[in-house]
Amino acid sequence: MSSKFPVWYYSTSVFVWLISLILIDDFGVGFTGLVSVLMLWQTIRIFTTPTILSVRFINVVTLLGAVTTASLIGLKNSVNVFVALMLIASLLKQIHAKKANQFTQICILNFFTYPCLFLFTQSLFAALLVLCMLAVNLAIMLNLEQNLKLKPALKVSIKGLIIVLPVAAFLVVFLPKLPAFWQLPQPQKEAKTGLSENVDPFDIVSLSQSEELVFRATFENEQIEGPYYWRAIIHDEFDGKRWKISEYQRTNMKPPSLDEGEHATIIAQPSHIPWLYGLSYSYSNNPKLNSNVFGTVYLKSLTSKPIEYSIMVSDFSPESTLKPWYYQRNVKIPKGFNPKTTQLAQTWVMSSSNTSEFIEKMRLYFLNNQFIYTLTPTPSQSDNRVDEFLFNTQNGFCGHYASAAAFLLRSANIPARLVSGYLGGEQNKNQGYYSVYQYDAHAWVEYFTPGVGWQRLDPTAWIAPERMTGSLSQLAQLSNEFQQGLGYSLIAFSNWHSINWVRLKLEELDYQWTRVVINFDRDKQSRLFKNWFGKYGTLWAGIISLLIFAILSVILFFLVNYIRRATPPIELAYYNDIVRYLNRDSHSGSVRQNIQELTQLLPENEKVLWQFYALFEKSQYQQKPLSKAELKKLKTLYRQIKKKG
Repeated sequence: MSSKFPVWYYSTSVFVWLISLILIDDFGVGFTGLVSVLMLWQTIRIFTTPTILSVRFINVVTLLGAVTTASLIGLKNSVNVFVALMLIASLLKQIHAKKANQFTQICILNFFTYPCLFLFTQSLFAALLVLCMLAVNLAIMLNLEQNLKLKPALKVSIKGLIIVLPVAAFLVVFLPKLPAFWQLPQPQKEAKTGLSENVDPFDIVSLSQSEELVFRATFENEQIEGPYYWRAIIHDEFDGKRWKISEYQRTNMKPPSLDEGEHATIIAQPSHIPWLYGLSYSYSNNPKLNSNVFGTVYLKSLTSKPIEYSIMVSDFSPESTLKPWYYQRNVKIPKGFNPKTTQLAQTWVMSSSNTSEFIEKMRLYFLNNQFIYTLTPTPSQSDNRVDEFLFNTQNGFCGHYASAAAFLLRSANIPARLVSGYLGGEQNKNQGYYSVYQYDAHAWVEYFTPGVGWQRLDPTAWIAPERMTGSLSQLAQLSNEFQQGLGYSLIAFSNWHSINWVRLKLEELDYQWTRVVINFDRDKQSRLFKNWFGKYGTLWAGIISLLIFAILSVILFFLVNYIRRATPPIELAYYNDIVRYLNRDSHSGSVRQNIQELTQLLPENEKVLWQFYALFEKSQYQQKPLSKAELKKLKTLYRQIKKKG
């Protein structure tokens, strides 16, 4: 290694590269590739004889890196660009670093850079990773400032962080949860898979199986049975190719006061869309949410952190009829599209006396023609996509079947709408919650019957009834196809008992971390204080926290003074150790006399002893603090005296 600095100093470059890998979905493959190139350049410079880089060259590289970063990520994503530039700056600064003070500057910058990971993910893994990175960063600073080696420096930094953690926990619990003085711009990230406000399943070649967590849910009544249809978006407009969102879905309404229903608590991960999740007809009193007439809930403003909310779930109220304008909206289909399907629906209408008989004919059509449920359907670019699906390809996933069923119902003048959401969820019996992932995304139909109201129809249940229970990951029919789509992940190896056990335990930890730490807001804090201290819990919590702070401040004040008195300066410690050669107390005689006697006892150290005395006199008698170089020299002199003595 050609660098004069310890190789572990450059671990900060590895950390920057690791952060870029974790945030590859936010920053893109291009930025991660740029960081990887700079990382490779850094590695080559460490283990070879590097050329001296001029400040002008580094400035040009920095400018090019900034422009490249902004172009790769896009200026609209201002937060992403800012964090990416900090990562690039830290990496380039380290490539250029030649002096100890430059590494100190890098460490100070990293105390701000590493925690930026929390802007994108607040998982337990991210918290532990940032904590480890900060421990190493602090150890580097201890090596720079106090010449501590790697192991002692790491011990000191880890001990310091461990001491700080209880203080941090105290502040999290007792510090008032004030409204934010400013907020970051809304997240711009597009989800890997999952929901979209516009649905066109016939244009999808392969349904991506992302294991990204969407939300976790717990029920007040543990006896509630599935299948769980998590409603999110209602699509009641069809243009011939895509099902679109209703403009009325963003209209907030005051939730009705219904006595019957079930309660559920959901912790939803941040998303690029505001729509949240509920069962049947759901509404929430959470101040951060709105409820609408469709029985779905949505965020008032997007958030970059998980949100916890409670919903009341009830069945749709029976309705005798729909208003004329709303009836027309839910039976409207564009003219000139899918003539074969329209004709088929009219044929069924002629031989059906009610909606149930019409649906039964639809079910038999799918079964008799042996339609196939697959995650890799035959794509269609035809203008008559439903026709092509029903009469030619006859394979697809939930979106294909729901879209075709809704079109058939509308062709028969039966009000119908497409619903996007999630189906099922993986149950954790130990903690009593359900985990829903992006690969659980699902689409089904809701149709209207006079006197009954809106009802759910899932044509996927006819083709793949196993899909109605559990999660898509548990569907044996698609086991190979599903596993291949996941690639390398813990879920992909869930058929291995030991790996699956580890995965579930990690998810349990992450669930508790999100519920207890990340979502500890003002409401939870108020409830906690009320449980602890009674009616005036917040007031008593404030008084107690102030008393504890005052007591700790007094203790710390006296402790610091005691340590200062009890711990002698290093110069005095060196002197006392040297005087022991005279076999008497260091306070006997003056310092100069003792040094003179030591020169007679150790004549070969005479010059070294007087140099030691000069530095000791400057520190103890002239009251002039020694510089870092002088302290280092004093230590060297002390070692020489001890060695020859």
